[in-house]
Amino acid sequence: MSQSIIYPTIWAVPSGSLKLSGKPQVDFLRRYARQAVSSSAEALGLSIDAFDTDANGAPLPVNGIYWSLSHKPGYVAGVAAGHPIGIDVEKIRAVSNRLFDKVLNKAEQCLMETDQALTFFRCWTAKEVVLKRVGVGIKGLSQSRVRRVIDDYHMAVAYQGKEFIVAQTFFNQYVAAVLKTGDEIVEWQFGIA
Repeated sequence: MSQSIIYPTIWAVPSGSLKLSGKPQVDFLRRYARQAVSSSAEALGLSIDAFDTDANGAPLPVNGIYWSLSHKPGYVAGVAAGHPIGIDVEKIRAVSNRLFDKVLNKAEQCLMETDQALTFFRCWTAKEVVLKRVGVGIKGLSQSRVRRVIDDYHMAVAYQGKEFIVAQTFFNQYVAAVLKTGDEIVEWQFGIA
């Protein structure tokens, strides 16, 4: 049996679009992230032609292709796979002690010997991809727990008694995370459309 591969795709946002704000900015970023999802699908030899979501905004699979996206003003991320998936991208920046304590319990805070911002966003993105994968979104945050740091690029997150493995990468003061299934190979793709 051969190992499966996923191709999470991270694209820098074109500088011209940085002038947008509010709803036009969000609409542009969403469309651009969907292009990143399509690129991820194409790397698998697949084509995704619809981006339907359920009543809660969770992505619905198309012809057996599951997909997830994330966007920030500087970068968008997208991934497609033959199984439920989640992706997130966040800029690593200072967070308040109040937010840090609200999102991470004491055990999670002690998992890494690094600065608070990196610890927070590694844990945040890991939890976010699991919550996207199970389709509950941020409302499940209090029920998800980072159980262990596997290495500098992988974490284990528990949600409702099930453990998930998350792969991460770092670039330009950002962290991106994607759900990993079994011994799946993660081939990060970076660039612009």
